[in-house]
Amino acid sequence: MRSRFILNKVVLACSLFCSLSCAVTINAWADNQGAADIVLGQSAPLTGSFSELGKAYRDGALLYFDKINRQGGINGRAIKLLTFDDAYVPKQAEDNTRKLIAQHHVLALFGHMFTNTVKVSLPIATAAQVPYVAPYAGNDELYATANPYLFMTRASFSAELDTLIKQFAVMGLKRVALIRYDSSSGAALEKELAGKVQTLKLTPLVSTVISLQSSDFSKNLGVLAQARPDAVVLGVSGKDAVQFIQQFNKAALVKPIQYFARSLIAGHQLVAELGEESRGLVLSQVVPSPFNGKTQIAREYQATLNTTTTPALKTTPSHISLEGFIAAKVMTEALKRTGNKLTRPALLAALESMHDWNAGDFPVSFSAGKHNGSGFVTVTVIGAGGHFIE
Repeated sequence: MRSRFILNKVVLACSLFCSLSCAVTINAWADNQGAADIVLGQSAPLTGSFSELGKAYRDGALLYFDKINRQGGINGRAIKLLTFDDAYVPKQAEDNTRKLIAQHHVLALFGHMFTNTVKVSLPIATAAQVPYVAPYAGNDELYATANPYLFMTRASFSAELDTLIKQFAVMGLKRVALIRYDSSSGAALEKELAGKVQTLKLTPLVSTVISLQSSDFSKNLGVLAQARPDAVVLGVSGKDAVQFIQQFNKAALVKPIQYFARSLIAGHQLVAELGEESRGLVLSQVVPSPFNGKTQIAREYQATLNTTTTPALKTTPSHISLEGFIAAKVMTEALKRTGNKLTRPALLAALESMHDWNAGDFPVSFSAGKHNGSGFVTVTVIGAGGHFIE
């Protein structure tokens, strides 16, 4: 893991393939020259509290694109993912998106990450009529509002929360607490969770708020400890989640604490950095297990990890990496369906032609009136030794 972090620091501003190929001549997407690479653009957090998630999602996608490129690409054209670091700073994501479109002439934007940065970059893509595929976000407006350029490959945050809430009743939990970010998406999570807690006739929700990428929980620990929760919902991610769990495990008045979180928390990071403290965490997931090989897509993912010739892509399997792998497979299928007419309108039409398409025991379905491709949600528990149990 240490060597992987060092490598990723070296290639902060661009994706692995762009850095390895030294100089890449990027023609405008409309030129449709047979020798040109197919260039996709991504803005993601490669530094900061959410860097582990950004790298995992990117590397999962690169793993699949690497496989396709080793097989000859799309009609002889390699797929290149150009990734710029935004450190989860909306202004940087906005600048990255404009640069990818105006300077690098990307065919499509792919795999932008998290609510706040997606909110500022999606309108730019829409105004420029650029396909915006597989963002790593699940806020309700992405699913409720029709956008001809947006294609979602993951279930919504609301669907994940519904799945987690069902576990409260199963486990007999009554006192629910929430720690969330001071953001519009955090406020939306609190409102939705409070409504569900009320519907289930549980003890009224107790919540506390932190700033993004904050390690100071001094004002939060006492509030939550006094509430004596038997369930804590984590509306925080990455390093923030790791540090909060470490600190609240010491401050809590009632132990052990039962934590719940949606998939964007990065379960593999919790296991790596918390060790046995991660045991018992209940996580919703929007892709099948990448570990047990029960699904065709998981077996393909594992086989590709084992056979890639790019050392930096031989990483530890994770749900987020598999999600990136699936998103890349969806994009590749759409690229194949464009044939020799590789234009943005052709790509949009190709995506909409993917009715009831199967990625490998993982259905994805788009149409002209439906751009929400997946409703898959499951629950995993982190067990002894960091094993994920479904």
